[in-house]
Amino acid sequence: MRRLLAVLLSAAPFVAGAIAALSARHDPRLLWMAVTATLVTRLVLAVAPVRWGSVFGTGTALAAAIIAASAVAVLFEARGVVGVGMVAVVLAGCATAGAVLGRRPRAAV
Repeated sequence: MRRLLAVLLSAAPFVAGAIAALSARHDPRLLWMAVTATLVTRLVLAVAPVRWGSVFGTGTALAAAIIAASAVAVLFEARGVVGVGMVAVVLAGCATAGAVLGRRPRAAV
């Protein structure tokens, strides 16, 4: 069940981005934001030292993904600050939750 939830949460931003990119407006911004949020989240979680702990590492990955997704939206000329922020939080939250749930649990020492 955990694996299925991880896959669904990881795929949700890409599905939303694909719908926006293939719609009548042909807007690829959401898709690029999803790609960026997912890559940044996975990179930060892979590089974060074990001593940071899971909460601090996850929070850092979430914050970095929000900032990166917002930067991509601004680079693609998005103008609504509140909209960019809300979309970035949702995309980064889904990407981070999917990445955290998809990780293998550490063995108890």
